[in-house]
Amino acid sequence: MTADAIKFIMSTMKEKFQKIVESKFGTCADKFCNSIWYIVVMGAACVLSHSFDIPVVGAALLTLLLVPALLFCKNSFVLMPFLMMCSFVLSEKTKPDTGYYNTPARIAVLCILLVFIVIALLFNLIYYGKWKCIFKKSYLTVSLALLTGALLMGGIGAKTFSFGGVGTAIAIAAATILPYALLLNCGQYEGRKTVVYFAWAVIVAALAIGICYLKQYIINDFNLQTYVKGYLALGFVGPNTGAAIVTLALPMTFYLVYIYKRGFLFMLLVALELFIIVASFSRASLVVAVPGTIIVAVALCFKKKEGRRGYLIAFCIAVAAALVFCIVFRHKIYSLLMRLFNRDFTGSGRTRLWKRGFNAFTDNPVFGVGLGFLPFHDYWYYSFHCTPLTYLFCGGIVGFLAYAYHRYRTARLVFSAKLTTERVFTALTVFAMLCNALLDIAMTSPTHLLYYGIMLALIECDAKQAKAQTSPQTKAQIKAGEGVNNSVDGGEVNENISAGEV
Repeated sequence: MTADAIKFIMSTMKEKFQKIVESKFGTCADKFCNSIWYIVVMGAACVLSHSFDIPVVGAALLTLLLVPALLFCKNSFVLMPFLMMCSFVLSEKTKPDTGYYNTPARIAVLCILLVFIVIALLFNLIYYGKWKCIFKKSYLTVSLALLTGALLMGGIGAKTFSFGGVGTAIAIAAATILPYALLLNCGQYEGRKTVVYFAWAVIVAALAIGICYLKQYIINDFNLQTYVKGYLALGFVGPNTGAAIVTLALPMTFYLVYIYKRGFLFMLLVALELFIIVASFSRASLVVAVPGTIIVAVALCFKKKEGRRGYLIAFCIAVAAALVFCIVFRHKIYSLLMRLFNRDFTGSGRTRLWKRGFNAFTDNPVFGVGLGFLPFHDYWYYSFHCTPLTYLFCGGIVGFLAYAYHRYRTARLVFSAKLTTERVFTALTVFAMLCNALLDIAMTSPTHLLYYGIMLALIECDAKQAKAQTSPQTKAQIKAGEGVNNSVDGGEVNENISAGEV
């Protein structure tokens, strides 16, 4: 077969599929995948498969939902719900370490589903031309590469260096870099519409976790006297990491409170999310969520414009209810706090873990002890429950400097253009994750890092869009009445704005 024949066949196939994409079915599929209902259906599939211990069925349902998004949706941001909830199909009985998948039938089904996803993804990248720009250099490329390099070199020269730690470093890097590069360079950022879509994805994920917690409480007759976390262990997250994801939903729920005229109704969702965090008995999330909610709620009293009266009324009712609750149940609240913090506020062994890491770090301060120093907990890396210390102990001084540089670049990115509501609340969500990660494993957990990569992409896209709208060329277009396209197609807002110069 000649090259011309191959080109003719490819051209014919492209034309035929183009007709399918532009047909009523293709248009409806694209519209559905970009709607809130798509997120809700995906969350429902996760809850169903988790609750009935049928992860293979759940994987099939998620594949059935993902493939149309890859085939008919050009905008890569439509992949956010899948990336954020794909691990939710697991249950405690079907975790990888239980041996549940050690049967030919289950492995075969999962392999077939994976083949479908890979083929659909490759089609998406090739048909829509995304492969040309997916790995284009961007603002955070260098800092993320330095982070990866520091983790890969972590432990060199130490007795605890292991290739298992290298594999963990690769997984950590992939969970951050791949969604960041895919969404930033291949997504069509549409400002408020895109961030609202992300907000609903986080909220649905939080509600899915809350439903799974409720199931565990029902099974155990709501027994709070025993160690709650013992029966709140879930297949996709433990009680701490689950609460950390719910904590991310708080700023994004407040975003909906802020942008809508009757946004005060979302205060009920805020209360529910706080209740889920309390029910998880996660100290790391509580010390972030409670003061953070208070600060943001008070700030909105002065900042919210549309529907301010309704919000102020809802805020006053919430404050009054909280005060009455604290007064009536003050003794139980005090007892709960003492129980949560073991009466000495030492963080359930965290300080001992940090001392152990520091003592080992002093023997190899340049490259640290490596990610192989601590054993895996269940089926993922336990870490030192503090991101800066994890990079210091595991990557040494090199790792800590790489992490500090990455933090500097992300902060600079947030303020690189005129602040928008979307960027502020997304940055607050990242800040909530980072604060939680000071006492937990979030920044070494792939489940959380997928969220992190997505949020970095959203922030950078928004900064590019804001800078493009204030450029002289754009101002000239506005003055001439030509209008401006606010969407980011293929990661580019304006040809004059390079990916590395936000």
